[in-house]
Amino acid sequence: MKIKEIYDYLDRIAPFSTAAEWDNTGLSVGSLENDVKKIYIALDVTSDSLKEAVSFGADLFLTHHPLIFNPVNLIERGSLIYKAVESGITFISAHSNLDIASGGVSDTLGDLCGIKNLHTSNIDDFLKIGEIDPCSAQDFAFKVKSVLGGKVSFTNPEKLIKNVAVCSGSGGDFTALAKEEGADALLTGEAKHHEYLLSKELDISLIVAGHYETENIICKKTADMLKMKFTDVEIMVSSVAVPVNYI
Repeated sequence: MKIKEIYDYLDRIAPFSTAAEWDNTGLSVGSLENDVKKIYIALDVTSDSLKEAVSFGADLFLTHHPLIFNPVNLIERGSLIYKAVESGITFISAHSNLDIASGGVSDTLGDLCGIKNLHTSNIDDFLKIGEIDPCSAQDFAFKVKSVLGGKVSFTNPEKLIKNVAVCSGSGGDFTALAKEEGADALLTGEAKHHEYLLSKELDISLIVAGHYETENIICKKTADMLKMKFTDVEIMVSSVAVPVNYI
């Protein structure tokens, strides 16, 4: 089987044509015409995950974040991109297209955290809106932490919330939009200091659960989907530990 069959399947689930203009999703290294028997899935390409993929014997390395995101002027011997090319593995990413897809990253985050009736914002495709049983922002933050682990920060702890906006990864800049869409809270992975302050001014709870934690969840889900579709392909999800340590 050719890697192109995997690519075409991903394109049906989360069309690469829907990726944001700033993104570099799809094929980054290798060839879609290569044969594939083993697929390795991770959030990121790192030295550790590349070593694990090579040890696994992967033909395809599938990530959420692209191996090559910004333009590259020089690829030095020993650099990560150099080692990726040297490995002979094909690298594909499904990034912003998978963020916004039905059943994609933000939908998966919302489902895991018990947010019902998720639908896409009328203003921006990266924002999803749904509902929970009414509870305080603090209680919901504790639930998010119990599901995702990591470290959760939040504002307006006593606020009663029902309508929750969701944006996996770095979505703190959607705080005002989430309020405009009628959300009582925004669940995301990263936020800047001024976005926490803005949430206080707008009386919307900002619940921040970690970029890694809000996106790594898609790896196992993608693996499960591929296993159901391509039964002859061996698939491994990265066992590389979360890169952030907390004290």
